[in-house]
Amino acid sequence: MLDSGAEGNGFKLQLQITVAMLRFVAVNSLRQTVHSHRASVHKAVKLVVALLRVVMVTSGLAESNGSLPPGL
Repeated sequence: MLDSGAEGNGFKLQLQITVAMLRFVAVNSLRQTVHSHRASVHKAVKLVVALLRVVMVTSGLAESNGSLPPGL
């Protein structure tokens, strides 16, 4: 990529292109990481909500058939 014998504007241009490419790769990598993290958090929240619904329904059924004291 970079020629150690390069001089002048050619070297500067190669360096600028390389830096731009590295920035592009870094930004895209960060975006993918954020997107993956956000998706994982969303899945975790959905799981917690589903578990809470099961607990609420189960406790409601247990209370209605008398196997639990009211209010528990």
